[in-house]
Amino acid sequence: MKKIVQFGFVITFCLFSSHSFAQRYLTEIFTDVTVESDVKYAENYSVLTGVPDMENLLMDIYQPDGDTLSQRPLIIMAHAGSYLPKGLNTLPFGNKADSSMVEMCTQFAKRGWVAVSMNYRLGWNPLAPLQEDRAGTIMMAVYRSMQDVKACVRFFRKDAATDNLYKVDTVKITAGGSNTGGYAALTTAYLDKVEEINLTKFLDSDGNSFINQAIFGGFDGEDGHPDYNYYNHPGYTSDIQLVLNMGGAIGDTSWMEAGDIPVVAFHGILDPTTPYLTDIVIVLATGDPIVKVSGSYDIARYANVLNLQQVFIDAAFGDPYTLAAQNQTSIEGLFPFPGIVNSFAPWAWYDSSDDNIDNDTPGATGFGSRANPYATKEKALLYIDTIMGYFCPRAVKALGLDTTWLSVTGKINILETLSIFPNPATSSVYVESNSQYPIFSIELYNIMGQLVRKASDINSVRYRFERNNLPSGIYLMKVQLMNKSVTKRIIFK
Repeated sequence: MKKIVQFGFVITFCLFSSHSFAQRYLTEIFTDVTVESDVKYAENYSVLTGVPDMENLLMDIYQPDGDTLSQRPLIIMAHAGSYLPKGLNTLPFGNKADSSMVEMCTQFAKRGWVAVSMNYRLGWNPLAPLQEDRAGTIMMAVYRSMQDVKACVRFFRKDAATDNLYKVDTVKITAGGSNTGGYAALTTAYLDKVEEINLTKFLDSDGNSFINQAIFGGFDGEDGHPDYNYYNHPGYTSDIQLVLNMGGAIGDTSWMEAGDIPVVAFHGILDPTTPYLTDIVIVLATGDPIVKVSGSYDIARYANVLNLQQVFIDAAFGDPYTLAAQNQTSIEGLFPFPGIVNSFAPWAWYDSSDDNIDNDTPGATGFGSRANPYATKEKALLYIDTIMGYFCPRAVKALGLDTTWLSVTGKINILETLSIFPNPATSSVYVESNSQYPIFSIELYNIMGQLVRKASDINSVRYRFERNNLPSGIYLMKVQLMNKSVTKRIIFK
């Protein structure tokens, strides 16, 4: 049992059972999600071609189908990819359609959020012979991505003030991201002063900042040279209220100040691409140094020192996700993942047909990258479950969300038609369904995402699932109901 707790795959306190109920923002209360793809949220100059070239910046918007609530919290998610286009970065990921972005935005929307997976401007020179040039171009890439996240925020504030198509509550906005997307979200939250881009490590050999705001615009994207920067949606603020960082880093912890917003962070302790503590980032392909940054441990530690996490501390969370995180660290708002197999984006998996999938590393699954050759969909879903279970209660507190307000019209929440009991269990588990949804099959997965038991051709509304010799621990039970599947967490004591 101890090993399970260390991995963080634990059961949430918001279980569905015959005696519990759905809570908006914490649990999935919608069965269907509508996705509006390739929505243009801004345009700005890209450097990928070597010369400034205007690029349409696109996003996919996920909304709960059947929701009648007039104001919903917004979460904007930015993908990983080393600030290089997918394919050119020799990695099987790098745009808004990445597996983890699609899955998490879908899960957020089913919980009642408006969720966005956004593309942002890419481009830097990882093969530059001089460290100064590598550092300068990556810092500009991070800066541009920050401007793009802020433009996306302003898009929704403008929409709320005009057409109100997306029904976003403009004082309940979260910026989040995976790896380089985490850099973008963190920079959006904490970089706001000229002196912060004039630290010694951000200066070239002539003593000038890598970021020339007179050319590339201010922190919100304002001003700059008209041939190099375009200011989208002026007149609206770029403020956000919360940060979700998954494996990203901040240019310097001095960017964080008292009165700033809280942050929730997840990180593989042995991440080969982004340091968990404070260290120099390297080019993965060459090992060449780039610039010193601070990862999730030091971000969350400093956030606690500055009392940015006080809203979480006051909540005194005692759920199993929190307890699992506390098994690893006493720092509130931080969930570390130990071990080499969990080091880089364990919440993601990739297309096995992609040319950049790692099939050479011993133990590679055929669904992983060179940074994480051990990825599988089943494993990633377990990590996403942990991320959602740890993050969502904190988001509810930080954003002041009302979890009791349910608004679903014309939809049946399939979760409410399914009961699994007893849970926790010592021997057998009963699975019951509404007669409208007979049970077709049941699959049981362990914490590593491995299928350990399957019952097929059930075709009944009630089934007794025997434990037999399964060891104690936490499992995911996937129940197939007609053309729908429901996955729930169960514990065998």
